[in-house]
Amino acid sequence: MAKHALSLCLLLCFLLSSPVRAQDKLAGELSLSLRDAVELALERNPTLEIEKIRMERAREKINEEAGGYDSVLNFRSIAGRRDNIVASRFYPTGLYVDSEQGHSLGYEWKTQMGGRMNVAVDYRRLVSTSNTQTLSPQYSATLNLTWTQSLLRDFGRSIVTTQIRVAEKGKEIAEHNLSERVSQLVHQVEEAYWRLTFLKQDLEAKKRSLEFAKGLLKQNEALLVAGRVASTSVLQARSGVVAHEEAVLTAETEMRKFEDRLKLLLRLDLASAGIVLVNEPAMQQTAFDPARSVEKALERRAEIRALMKEVELREVELKFAANQTRPRLDVTAQYGAAGLAGRPNTTCLDPTSSTCEPVGSIVSGTVFAGARRPQDALGGLFSGSPFDNWSVEVKFQAPLGNRTAKARLADADLQLLESKTRLRAVRDQIESEIRAAVREIAAAQKRIEASREYVAFVEDELDGARRKFDAGLSSSYDVLEVLDEVDKARTTEYKAVMDFNIGQSKLRLAEGSALEQYSIALDFERSSPQGPARGN
Repeated sequence: MAKHALSLCLLLCFLLSSPVRAQDKLAGELSLSLRDAVELALERNPTLEIEKIRMERAREKINEEAGGYDSVLNFRSIAGRRDNIVASRFYPTGLYVDSEQGHSLGYEWKTQMGGRMNVAVDYRRLVSTSNTQTLSPQYSATLNLTWTQSLLRDFGRSIVTTQIRVAEKGKEIAEHNLSERVSQLVHQVEEAYWRLTFLKQDLEAKKRSLEFAKGLLKQNEALLVAGRVASTSVLQARSGVVAHEEAVLTAETEMRKFEDRLKLLLRLDLASAGIVLVNEPAMQQTAFDPARSVEKALERRAEIRALMKEVELREVELKFAANQTRPRLDVTAQYGAAGLAGRPNTTCLDPTSSTCEPVGSIVSGTVFAGARRPQDALGGLFSGSPFDNWSVEVKFQAPLGNRTAKARLADADLQLLESKTRLRAVRDQIESEIRAAVREIAAAQKRIEASREYVAFVEDELDGARRKFDAGLSSSYDVLEVLDEVDKARTTEYKAVMDFNIGQSKLRLAEGSALEQYSIALDFERSSPQGPARGN
C-alpha cells in the first residue's frame, strides 16, 4: 500500500460498482500504517455501502417525481361488427349490419405552472346496411384540444414542483449523511489504531518487566546457593515473576481483543495473523483555538449541512401546505373540429319496395357531397372553415371548514420548527464536543509531560534499588515494589499519549475536518435527472 500522502477520491459509485469484499485471510503478519488502515476501512466497510445505496435511492426518487411530468402518447385502435335487430317501421327487414374500424391518437402533458394539455385526433370508418345511413363507407374525423389551468390551489412553479424539490433536498441530505458516516469511520479507525498501539506498547513494557523479574529471580537463586540471601528472598522474587507473568497474559488478552476490533473495522479475517502497526503516536505540543474550531465546524460538519437541508425541505413543504388551504379555481378551455366524408350508401331506402331508391341519393347538395375519400375527412379538420366547437368552463371549489388542509399546514409548521430546534441543538452539541476535545488534548499534553518525568524518576529509583540489592542493602520485595511503580508509570505515559492522539481525532471529527487529514474528497457529481426547471 502507498506510504506517501493518501489522495483518495470516493466516487459516487466506488462501492456500488465494487461490492464489499469478504474478510480476507492473510498469510503472515500485516504491516499497517494509519493511512493504510483508513483506506482499507473505506474500501471494505459495509455501512458505507448501505449509505451509498440510500443515496442512490434518493437520486432515483428525483427521477420518480420528475417522471410525473413526462409527456404521454396515447394510441387506440378498434375494429368490430354488429348485427342490429330493430322492430321499427323504418327498418322493414328488422336487421341491419354495422362494420366499424376506429383509430385514436392522443398526446398529453403537464406544465410547470399547474396546467394540463390534451390533444387527440380520432378517425372512424363505418360501413352500414342501415337504410338511414346516407354514407357507407363513412369516414369521420375529430380533433379535440383541452387545456385546464389551476389558478389558486396548485398554481405556480414552486408549488407544482414541490415533490421534485423535496426529493432533491432528500438526495442532498443523503449525501451529507454519507459524508458524516465516512468521517465517523475514519475516527473509529484512528481510535482503534491508537488504542491498539497503546496496548502493544504496554504489553512490551510488561514483557520487559517480566524479564527483569526473571533476572532478579535467577540472581536470588544464585545468591541463595552462595548463602548470601535467605530463602524468603527467593520466594519474593518467584512471586514477582508470577505476578508479572499474569500481568503479561492480561495485557496480551486485552491487546488481542482490540486487535480483533481493528480487524473487524478493516474487514479482515479474525483468525488471520496479527497486525504490525507502523505509525508511532504523535506527541508534539499543539495549540488549539476553540472559537476557530467551532467556526470551522459550523461551516464543514456534514451533520450541520444535512440539518440545514432538512430545514430547507421543511420550508418547501410548508409553502406547499399553505397553498393547499386555498380554494380551487380551475379554468378549462376546449376546442373541437370535425370532418366527414364517404360514399353514398347503396342500400335501398325501402327494401320492401319493388323499386330501389338508394338512401345515399340524397347526398348531393349536402356539405359533404364532394368528400368521398378518408383524407377528405381528415383535411376537413384543418380547412379554412372547419366544423368546429369550443367551450370555456370555470370551476370553483371551496371546502367548508377546510380542517384537513389546515391541520396539514399546522403539522408542516411544527415539523419546520422541530428541524430548526434540532439544528440549534446540534450546533450547541458541536460546540460542547469541541471544547471537551480541546480540554482532553490539553490535559493529555500535561499528563504526558508529568508522566515522562515520573517514568524517569522511578526508573532511576529502580536502578538504585537494584544496586542496593546487589550490595545487600535491600530485599527482593523492595526491588519488585519499585518495578511495579515503573510499570504503572509507563502505562500512564502510554495512555496519556494515546488520549492525546485520540483527542486530536475527536477534535477533527467535531470540526468536520477528519477527511482533510487524508485528502479524502467526496465527489457526488452526476448528471441531473431530466425534469422541469426548479427553483430553490
